[in-house]
Amino acid sequence: MKISILTPDLSHNCIGRAYLLAKVLQRHYEVEIVGPFFGHEIWKPIINDKSIIYKFIKISGRFKPYWQIRELIKKIDGDVMYASKPLFTSFGIGLLKKFTDKKPLILDIDDWQMGFIKHYFSSLSFRERLIYLKRSLVYFYSMDSYWNTLFGEKLAHFADEITVSNNFLKDKFGGAIVWHARNTETFDPAKFDKYLLREKYQIEKTNKVVMFFGTPRAHKGMEDLINAIVSIKNQDILLVIVGVDYKDSYSLNLVEAAKKRLSKERFIDFGLQPFEKVPEILAMADVIVIPQKRNFATVGQVPAKVFDAMAMAKPIIATNVSDLPEILDECGWIVEPENTEQLSKSIQYVLDNTEAAEEMGQKARQKCIEKYSWNAMEKILVKVFGKYE
Repeated sequence: MKISILTPDLSHNCIGRAYLLAKVLQRHYEVEIVGPFFGHEIWKPIINDKSIIYKFIKISGRFKPYWQIRELIKKIDGDVMYASKPLFTSFGIGLLKKFTDKKPLILDIDDWQMGFIKHYFSSLSFRERLIYLKRSLVYFYSMDSYWNTLFGEKLAHFADEITVSNNFLKDKFGGAIVWHARNTETFDPAKFDKYLLREKYQIEKTNKVVMFFGTPRAHKGMEDLINAIVSIKNQDILLVIVGVDYKDSYSLNLVEAAKKRLSKERFIDFGLQPFEKVPEILAMADVIVIPQKRNFATVGQVPAKVFDAMAMAKPIIATNVSDLPEILDECGWIVEPENTEQLSKSIQYVLDNTEAAEEMGQKARQKCIEKYSWNAMEKILVKVFGKYE
């Protein structure tokens, strides 16, 4: 059986979820990823993996995309379609194919897209909201379009089945939970030497490395993390932010702010990293921090990087948002969002108590193997797709 996984944009980080699903399903089925290109190349973290077949069209022009997407539909030839996100350029084209060719369509919802829209909408003036709604109608195909997101969610019930990535989405849309799983055979701390890797990346062995790994965004509590590190006077503590997009204005401003508030001995940034390098970079950390804020953008989202850190047996500090307290129950530290003082004290505790930190990291890895690994998710996905064989 062949599965066509539909992604809304091959050049955006949204393909990360489609890629994960493809890698797990590839163990049992023939798989392809189909979608449009709104950028210039496949999203950098996965560009080196040649094991996946990609089919795409390049999107250009103002109104051309509506005609170009017709060509994309013709490229879908799987026996079953698996749409990543309830958006026009994935789920929308899947629905058109479903109704014309009578092919089964399964929808995967890994983020609450309307939550992101609500969060953004709340920051706009009345005039700006009207302009945004009008622009969203003209550029309906855009991932940022209000109408694209609204109609996608309203039409979700037309999918033959639904999978989701967390409990919030399960409560809202139903379906089986497929967590942001990780390959715990690749993410294996026993394969990496922390201090040799620090030498490679020019990080001092004596540093206490506090790491954030992911795409920096305002809702991810980055300023809270910087404030927490600033309040700790230990000069050996090094804040490392990995995943900076140097073309993104927020990321650039964040890096500049960190450099001003912390000396060059206490801060370092890395750009977007290919998936194959993630384990070795995580291996250098003494603690991973996931400082999510609590708002519309985060209640329906579980950061995938928590599972990276768990698989690598890292001590993890995260905020009390979404499913993070459940995921890290008895294997991590939870603090309240936007509580800089509590975050700072937790970081200091983890760094000062290495034996307890290592024990917690090992518990996190074991839980990841049992509940959040590719092997665990494979069983769920085979159960979902097995009925279509």
